[in-house]
Amino acid sequence: MIEAADRFFRLLGIRVEPSLIAHDAHTNMDTLIKYFGHGDPLVGRFIKSLVADAEEYWRGRSEAYPNDPVSQLREWLAYEGHQTGYMMEPAVLLSRTAAELFEPLKHHPLLKEIEDYWQAERRRVVGLCRAAKLRDPLELADKLLLLVHGARNERGAYGSLKPSRLLQKAGNEMMVAHGAQNESAGDRP
Repeated sequence: MIEAADRFFRLLGIRVEPSLIAHDAHTNMDTLIKYFGHGDPLVGRFIKSLVADAEEYWRGRSEAYPNDPVSQLREWLAYEGHQTGYMMEPAVLLSRTAAELFEPLKHHPLLKEIEDYWQAERRRVVGLCRAAKLRDPLELADKLLLLVHGARNERGAYGSLKPSRLLQKAGNEMMVAHGAQNESAGDRP
């Protein structure tokens, strides 16, 4: 049931009809409800898996570029700027899931897990900007996050001339404006 839910949540979003999950898992609604209620535990597991996947990406950057926060930031910008399967990327799925959980005047408890991850991501980017000794690390981090989150959400809307094609260039220019060394075109990943 967990695997079926994860597959449907990735493809169709968390508002998928529970009967589809039960059918795909070769079970019935009574069994699904017995183990997972009306879906929040499955959605909670899904969110935790997306956060774990996103954290794994950051661990990989840290291992690939130890003690080199500028390279970690540049690699992040390059990665985010060149996504092709972006709709299935954990960070994009977290945004979509947050949008599906949002209800005016009511704060869904599972939304807090996504918001907590976003705050951790912000602290991480601020920390990398500080470790790189870049000017105004908080301001720079927020600018970079705006670029990245904007690119995650605009992909697919503009065709081949999509604004996110400029993400890496714009992010690197911001970093240079805040004190990072200018990289030559041949240095870009």
